[in-house]
Amino acid sequence: MTLQYPKQKRRRRPGSTEVRLEDFDVATVFDLFETKRPFELEIGSGKGRFLLERAAKHAERNFLGIDYAWRFLREGHARIEPRGLDNLRFYKAEASEVVKYLIPDASVDIFHIYFPDPWPKRQQRKRRLLTPEFFQLLHQRLVPGGKLELATDNFEYLIFFKKALVYAGDTLWRDVRESQDERILDPEILTHFEAKYRREGRALYYIELTK
Repeated sequence: MTLQYPKQKRRRRPGSTEVRLEDFDVATVFDLFETKRPFELEIGSGKGRFLLERAAKHAERNFLGIDYAWRFLREGHARIEPRGLDNLRFYKAEASEVVKYLIPDASVDIFHIYFPDPWPKRQQRKRRLLTPEFFQLLHQRLVPGGKLELATDNFEYLIFFKKALVYAGDTLWRDVRESQDERILDPEILTHFEAKYRREGRALYYIELTK
């Protein structure tokens, strides 16, 4: 099955250097890499601190970071070539569209979702990404044994997406690990906000789900 990405008409400012998935004629995100390798995707990668370090550490894997805020994302994008990372890409895109249209089933080894916007106001909650439907979609896209790594500093949002996981199907996941203030995967590599929140002394909540 060929996956088609729905192109959207968005205006760019003159002189913009944005690089977006809709600019590429691809059937899947894997067409963005010259070499096929195990694949990891970070949703909301921001300035790319986490993926830049992880891609350098794991040259045997391909990494894609997506975010809708180009003002942050371009910093990570600009650091790829100087660091010689042919296994890393950053693109401005809507996470839900990428996962739905550009990723085949059973193809992702790890999804990383760290400190997503909790949209704390009641009228904003419809914008939250981590819904039961999105968790089901992520599960479908993971390879058998693949992992979903989650982190938040917002306790109310933690409860919200734990409920969403139950509504999505509490038997979907073969193994679930939780921790507070202790990163489960690659504990020596932190995101920008993760490092900031640790310095501020915030409680950080982690969940790892294995398909």
